[in-house]
Amino acid sequence: MKVNKITKAYRPMREFGKLLKDIFSPKESSHFWIKVSKEFNTKKEKEEFIYKTIEFLSNETKVNKNYYNLKQ
Repeated sequence: MKVNKITKAYRPMREFGKLLKDIFSPKESSHFWIKVSKEFNTKKEKEEFIYKTIEFLSNETKVNKNYYNLKQ
C-alpha cells in the first residue's frame, strides 16, 4: 500500500488571518503597518518623504540586545 507523505501543509487562510489580527489589534502585535504613497509632485517631496519614513522606522523599531548575547 502506497502512503502519501505531506511534509508541510500550506494554509494561506491562516497567514491571511494573522495579517488581519495584526491590523485590528496592533497593541498585541509585534508588527506595524504604514501606508505609502506611490506618486509625488516633485523630487523634493519624494526625498522628504523617504527621509521622514526612515526616521520614523528608526524611532519605532527596537533591537533585542539579548539576541546578540545568546549568539556569542
